[in-house]
Amino acid sequence: MKTATVRQLRNQFPSVLRLVRNGETIAITLRRKVVATLAPPPQTSPRKRAWPGLDARMKTLLGQPMMTVSGAQIVAEDREQS
Repeated sequence: MKTATVRQLRNQFPSVLRLVRNGETIAITLRRKVVATLAPPPQTSPRKRAWPGLDARMKTLLGQPMMTVSGAQIVAEDREQS
């Protein structure tokens, strides 16, 4: 782990940020004691669908599909009637 003093962080932040973006973890020191660490965010997996199988569960609960027509079709039909 690399270290940087508070003064270095204040005066050379772009170079410290570049190290963090490249995956480095930086220990921030004040009077030779570590007071904080600066690290990149943890790697996240690709987003999964929020509720897998929601359509099937809703069909079971309601006994029919949630929507048989799209919202755009409903709006178009409403505009034709007006």
